[in-house]
Amino acid sequence: MSKRPSMARWYDPGLLIKTGIRSMVSTAFGHFADKREAIAAANAIQPTPPDGEFDYAARHEGGDFWFDFLADSGDGWNSTYAMARLAAEDVLKPAGADRDLPRGRLLVLGGDQVYPTASKEEYRDRFIAPFDEAYAPGGAERWPDEKGKRPDLYAIPGNHDWYDGLNAFFGLFCRRRIARKEVDLGVSRDGKVIGGRQTQQTRSYFAIKLPGDWWVWGTDCQLEGFIDQPQIDYFQHAAAHWMDAGSKLILCVADPAWAYVDPKEPDKKFESFSYLERLAWLARSPETGERMGHQLKLILTGDSHHYCRYEEGGRNYIVCGGGGAFLHPTHHLKDKHFKYRFPGPGEDPGPPSAAGGDEYRFARDFRIAKKADGKDALFPGRKASWMLGLRNVLFPILNPSFVGVLLIAYALFAWMLDFNARIAGFGTLAKALRLGSCRDAIDAYASLVVTSPWPVILMAIALAGYYYFANSPYSAWKRWLMGILHAAAQTLAVTLTIIWVIRFTEGMMPWPRWDSLGSAALAVIASAIVSGFVFGLYLLVTLNFFGRHPNEGFSSLRIEDYKSFLRLRIDKDGGLTVFPIGLKDVPKDNGATLKNPPLVEELIEAPITVA
Repeated sequence: MSKRPSMARWYDPGLLIKTGIRSMVSTAFGHFADKREAIAAANAIQPTPPDGEFDYAARHEGGDFWFDFLADSGDGWNSTYAMARLAAEDVLKPAGADRDLPRGRLLVLGGDQVYPTASKEEYRDRFIAPFDEAYAPGGAERWPDEKGKRPDLYAIPGNHDWYDGLNAFFGLFCRRRIARKEVDLGVSRDGKVIGGRQTQQTRSYFAIKLPGDWWVWGTDCQLEGFIDQPQIDYFQHAAAHWMDAGSKLILCVADPAWAYVDPKEPDKKFESFSYLERLAWLARSPETGERMGHQLKLILTGDSHHYCRYEEGGRNYIVCGGGGAFLHPTHHLKDKHFKYRFPGPGEDPGPPSAAGGDEYRFARDFRIAKKADGKDALFPGRKASWMLGLRNVLFPILNPSFVGVLLIAYALFAWMLDFNARIAGFGTLAKALRLGSCRDAIDAYASLVVTSPWPVILMAIALAGYYYFANSPYSAWKRWLMGILHAAAQTLAVTLTIIWVIRFTEGMMPWPRWDSLGSAALAVIASAIVSGFVFGLYLLVTLNFFGRHPNEGFSSLRIEDYKSFLRLRIDKDGGLTVFPIGLKDVPKDNGATLKNPPLVEELIEAPITVA
């Protein structure tokens, strides 16, 4: 049996260092070692779709067509296994649905299939193993069907999949080879079977045809939103040659650029996405030169580990990253309004402005949708999310290794102060802080800090760290303010803790000759714990009251619950309905079984009819 890993501990120093290095290396060299162009060269675009595996409309036998979307899996075993098991059930019967929801003919994975960083081992333990177990619990396979056909699996990469340059991703999801007569590529090769599903794609992006004139485009934006030219060529070719005029499009992207955009600098996050969402609409017929009239109807993404539906221009923009990774909050989410250089898809830009293409003159208005009961279309809801944020008061308990780093730092700092106390003639740090009143102790502590440069240097490094940590979208002066306030809170808490513990424990050590050392050691331990609580309070206050640090404030909690995925149906008339399915409580039995499956406690909202 494979090991069953727990949720990634993002405040573990070793993991932080490892992930930071992988992120820096992949970001620095990603463009120079981009494998997408090499893969594209080995799978040249054909005048028509290269085979029928991407054409589900041709093979559909009538009736409703079902497919699933799940993103951000491969973190802790319990949550990933629970969602994989729900997606593998033959039929789901969630509360609030007026009908049974059969398993999808295909599953689209929306990015970040594994955490914290991509590797063969992490994919095996955190992604493949729970999906395989969910497909065949106890080894009893349920697929393929009577015709020998398995459900299919497609995936787009997120930033975590890119941390190894897509090496592991290509080996898992792009293994399939299509034999072509015009070049010598040997024999064809089937894709890999993962969780009972067959991978079909040959690139890190894909265009697949569904019944009812629907298409799904899965895109790959690398780490920095970079779209390679072969990918653009691929989708332009699909829009012009493969898609019938007036086709309806579902666009799958790796992150919700509209939710992350800074209205003051929209290009930074929105440029690549804006181009992608207009790409199908811009396509022209190769015969007539007229626009093909494709309609972007639905955008699906993950990256944010919650459920939220936005609306703009008759389109639904759904964030559903509840496939197994730690929960992200929702109570900080807001509508997004900003001006951009280009209009939304399907809108005529009009004549060029006198200022040229750089003028921000088109309004983009992304509003959080409302459910049938009038509440925001969020899962978890704002109140539940706010209450979960309060768990940061337990930060040092939830993140003991981080407190261990603080312990080492404060031990080094106390050692420097003790050295300064000996130089100043006090004898030891403890003796210096026990002279006179508490006010005298504070004065003595301050004087010891500046007796030599090293404590000051250490405090300056700490201040720089607090400034760097305040990297949520603040202006420069606000970031400095938050960093200074955090540093001041930490300094005050640690100073008072060290003074109080040393003064309180005077004469309490069992060996008098070790009194000073024992008191100082207890003071260092206590100050590290208190500092951890202050760090947690900083996260709580900045998130719950100012809407900042949503990632840092919830990655510290590693919440397994409130997971979600989408089940989608295309009816016989070509109408698309989205069923968001939410699992409020993930079983905590190490994933061995699901109690009373499918454990879907509620339908997040009424089905969304998008066409």
